[in-house]
Amino acid sequence: MSPMRAAAFCLTLLFLLSSPDDKDVNYLQLKAAKLSGEAASVTNLSLHRDGANFDFSKGDFFFLEPVLGKVPGAVFIGDGQFRMVPTIDIEKKNLSIFTNEPSIGEPFTELVLHFTDNTYDEILKAAAARKEAPNSKAQSSLESRLDLLRKGRVTARPYANSSLLNSNLAARLLSDLYDPAHAGFFNAFIKGKKFSQLMFRVDPRGVPSFEPEEVILASFDDSTMGVWNAFHLKDHYRNEVADEDHRLFDVQNQQIEVTIKGTELSAKVRTTIQVLVDGPRVLSFNLFPTLRVTKVADEDGREVKFIQEPKDEDPDLTLIYAQPLKKGTARLDFEYAGPGAIENDGSGNYTLAARDNWYPATTFGDRATYDMTFKLAKDLTMVASGQPKETREEGNLQITRWTSEIPIAVAGFNFGRFKKSVSKSPSGYEFESYANTGVPDMLKPVEQYLTGTFSTTSLMDKARSEAEVATGIYNTYYGPLPYGRIAMTQQTAPNFGQAWPMLVYMPITSFFDATIRYQLGMQTASDFFKIVGPHEVAHQWWGHIIGWKSYRDQWMSEGFADFSASLFAHLIYKDEKFLDFWKDQRDDLLQKNRFGVRPVDVGSVTMGYRIDSAKTGNIGRNMLYPKGAFILHMLRMMMFDSRAGGDAPFIEMMHDFVKTHFNQNVSTEDFQKIVDKHMTPDMDLGKDHTMNWFFDQFVYGSEVPRYKLDYTLEPQGDKTVLKFRVTQSEVPDSFKMLIPIYVETQDRKFSRLGSAKLFGKSSQDGAITLGFKPRRALLCAYDDVLAIIDGR
Repeated sequence: MSPMRAAAFCLTLLFLLSSPDDKDVNYLQLKAAKLSGEAASVTNLSLHRDGANFDFSKGDFFFLEPVLGKVPGAVFIGDGQFRMVPTIDIEKKNLSIFTNEPSIGEPFTELVLHFTDNTYDEILKAAAARKEAPNSKAQSSLESRLDLLRKGRVTARPYANSSLLNSNLAARLLSDLYDPAHAGFFNAFIKGKKFSQLMFRVDPRGVPSFEPEEVILASFDDSTMGVWNAFHLKDHYRNEVADEDHRLFDVQNQQIEVTIKGTELSAKVRTTIQVLVDGPRVLSFNLFPTLRVTKVADEDGREVKFIQEPKDEDPDLTLIYAQPLKKGTARLDFEYAGPGAIENDGSGNYTLAARDNWYPATTFGDRATYDMTFKLAKDLTMVASGQPKETREEGNLQITRWTSEIPIAVAGFNFGRFKKSVSKSPSGYEFESYANTGVPDMLKPVEQYLTGTFSTTSLMDKARSEAEVATGIYNTYYGPLPYGRIAMTQQTAPNFGQAWPMLVYMPITSFFDATIRYQLGMQTASDFFKIVGPHEVAHQWWGHIIGWKSYRDQWMSEGFADFSASLFAHLIYKDEKFLDFWKDQRDDLLQKNRFGVRPVDVGSVTMGYRIDSAKTGNIGRNMLYPKGAFILHMLRMMMFDSRAGGDAPFIEMMHDFVKTHFNQNVSTEDFQKIVDKHMTPDMDLGKDHTMNWFFDQFVYGSEVPRYKLDYTLEPQGDKTVLKFRVTQSEVPDSFKMLIPIYVETQDRKFSRLGSAKLFGKSSQDGAITLGFKPRRALLCAYDDVLAIIDGR
């Protein structure tokens, strides 16, 4: 340790020993983020971090005050350059959206660093430290960058992931300082000459919302906002490491007691966790910012220190243990209360705003068992995830208890002045529907101008019936659900649904009749209302029984739920609505938005919602849902065999997928292994007995082929000869595909004759003798391939 650093450390110790604050004093010092007065001048210094280089031509480093003997950061003022080439190709493509190159070389004049790795020692190897008064310009730069994170929650930044803008940087640093065996964090705020608000981060524990990936590059500037790159440490690719599990702990069980009074929610929660590694002292939970914690205790009743900053500034709930934890089971008791998690929408309508963090949680998909008790006014009806175990009254309160012995990815509830209807399938599965008897405040101003009423209870049986029919279809295609019940519940939100285990939040407009929706100008959304319920029901499989390992795999949840809705549309509304469905999906992908961007062109579905940015707009939804649906639809159509039971091979594959990974989070690679196992001989276009060719093109790639069919129908006695040429274009030479050829019969039915097999830019000629005269020949009658087809 340098003499100046030792002196600063002694001063720090005096401050810590004399601090009267009941919060962790080391956290307070990290939060204060003050420069120590230690500085160093450098010339021609390079710092190499995974995937990036920081080249410092000339300038000065100004260091932060040490904490626990470790300098946690520095500010550089001078001249330098940030250089990075992403490790993987799809990230190079995404970077080029912002830089017009597959790499970045950005000159900078200021750099704010935070670290728990060996950055400080590397700098002092190149320059001697000196002592001087803290530099005011460096201190100002430091504070402005930290303010960017602290104030992000209340700033309109639609394309930057909230976890980056809201993360408590001081708490993250403290975690490593208390557990140095797992340290290695590095974060750089880069004030570049062209891009003024870049952030590069390496976090060996995984970057929040991008776990398990450890490296990101993001911009917080309004014109270039977005997460430009995210990828693993180089060793992951070099050694072909499976996706790492960076979690410090896993939630096993939640016992929750909630009291609701108006919009005030108070709770006592007992959380059982499994500590996964030795050494951590700092654990982070996700709790709605306005729910303020008053007490946290461990299994022995000892109070555990916690951090919960004001709701608009780093409100993450962070626990600090007095001693390092060991692997094994631990228990925590939380007490908290506050407004805001519940909204009163009027006339007995309520909204749970804190959908997935009304209790201390980690990440969506961390499966746990639940035992939940709710107390609320007895004129209201509660419905929740799990099995109803008890309902009783106590004074003016109604008390209900719900349990889930099957670990579930998330738990939720809905309540209001509900009317309830119930039915049971022959198998005993229970279907419930809940609709409110009162009109929410947002609709009252227009109610007087409409013919009819806003009654939602008249169509509540439709929601329940759709759920029952959809569940029957999906049971056939994917296998049965284990939950025993599902509740279709009205929410005030008019334009989206959401599905938690055993609990579906349906848009209030789905409970309106067609006359009311027409008067509200929603006539063009009629198809949405036909499938929103079946889509949400499908999430019981895709999102809950089968979850996603990381944001790169979320496309399966939304895409497979959308695909499932197409099965419902086909079986219930027949060909017309089925074809309309796939036309809408194709249009969502191929139509340019106001930024002049087609969603399908931006990148792979494995980019997740990261494809949203200031350069592309909010295109994530119009990419993940339809592209994910098309991927599964194309596999289904390739596997369809009228001689082997039609969908039987596809159904066998999907049952295997669900059974193999039942109640697990899966990766895209896990899904491909199942597809490889069940692929038909005709699907082996790569001649390697895998579906690599298909996943490379449609999952990881962004090509959209163009097809043209030229044909003649020549009579030969009582037969007809179809002579055809199928042409594939606008693809690279490596592109390959099976293109189904259909004829339409005189009674307007489609009959598949076979498939052309095309490689690169090429054509295939053929002739087929038919025993009838068709109306016409066509390609991909059921949108079998995501493609542009001439003459469609």
